[in-house]
Amino acid sequence: MMAGFDVRRQVLELEGSFNVRDLGGYPTRDGRLIQPRRFLRAGSLYDLSEKGRQTLLNLGVHCVVDLRSRVEREQMPDPVEHLPEFTFHHVPMLDYINSSVIAGEMSFPDSLEEMYLGLLDNAGHSFAQVFELFANPLCGGFLFHCTAGKDRTGMVAMLLLALAGVEEDLIVADYSLSEHLAPPAAGERPYYVPAYALTSPPKAMEATLEHLNSRYGGGEPYLSRIGVTHEQRGRVLQKLLEK
Repeated sequence: MMAGFDVRRQVLELEGSFNVRDLGGYPTRDGRLIQPRRFLRAGSLYDLSEKGRQTLLNLGVHCVVDLRSRVEREQMPDPVEHLPEFTFHHVPMLDYINSSVIAGEMSFPDSLEEMYLGLLDNAGHSFAQVFELFANPLCGGFLFHCTAGKDRTGMVAMLLLALAGVEEDLIVADYSLSEHLAPPAAGERPYYVPAYALTSPPKAMEATLEHLNSRYGGGEPYLSRIGVTHEQRGRVLQKLLEK
């Protein structure tokens, strides 16, 4: 890992949420830094307080991207969804898994690696939609989140950091921090949720990056392949990287 860089410095306090971090400040291979307050990652916003909403506005965050399934969104709606101060977008990921598991029609994948590789191979349309939103010049500060802020959020964060040219060991460290920032589990884990769903081991993201590189050639070629245009990637990079 880049000497002296502690990923815990990315953590932000946001009342009513958890696992909240600013991607700003991460160094890139070419010596630049990711700009602060452009891309924040988080867990659920369901309990976000008025103070928490004001914190987002003070940080310059006006665009929220909800990566949860339709069922999750219906059960625990985002409190910012209908507020005029925010622009809200819903891009469901893992919808086919979450909705089907809750309905008792299928089980979770056997491992995190299987889940993440499946997302890369089968959810390109969703990632492309997210990056199209990120490229919108009308919005400068984003928060993207799912339920735990670990899996779907972690995959989007990985692609952003890979596009920016952040070292892979830092990408892995950023992902792995989620396990230590999740709130204490309330009650028993539902029977259909595997134990691995509460973890974020480095090996899971290492395997994901290896797949991204070996099958697609890396972050930027992957985004190009799924339909994120050269112009859109350039706009996202302008927001990501300090001049």
